Amino acid sequence: MDIRGAVDAAVPTNIIAAKAAEVRANLVNWQSYLQSQMISAEDCEFIKKFEVANSEEKQVILTNEGHQCAKTFLNLMAHISKEQTVQYILTLIDDTLQENHQRVNIFFDYAKKTKNTAWSYFLPMLNRQDLFTVHMVSWEIFPQRFYTSSLGKEEIVELNLFLSHLTARKHLPS
Repeated sequence: MDIRGAVDAAVPTNIIAAKAAEVRANLVNWQSYLQSQMISAEDCEFIKKFEVANSEEKQVILTNEGHQCAKTFLNLMAHISKEQTVQYILTLIDDTLQENHQRVNIFFDYAKKTKNTAWSYFLPMLNRQDLFTVHMVSWEIFPQRFYTSSLGKEEIVELNLFLSHLTARKHLPS
């Protein structure tokens, strides 16, 4: 990598990348969420272990505990309303999927096991007021990572809902 490539890798080139870097730098005090009973001990233990793992360790964790990973991420998204923490969770998900796009299957497998669709967990995030959160779901996680060639009827309905939501937001004044 030449010096320019190293600088580009170290310095975010757009607002979203800069915000994601800022979000990553603000670690969450999971213990306080556990003490206030907003998250379970199981989710707290998993997220604390996962966020400090390096790429190779994450792969081992995901191979052995993929179901728990999806469950924890989705539980945290559903039970925590603090925007900064939601941003952190979404950034962790995005980073995890960017490292290996096949990891998206943990969400599909978990959804199938819980008789849901992977989309259903992320759709409510599109109604949040924070634009970074909406962007992470609509442009980073949803379309780039959650593509599959074999969509069921429920998934097609939810995908249409998602696309309709994006179209409606596009026409709103900024």
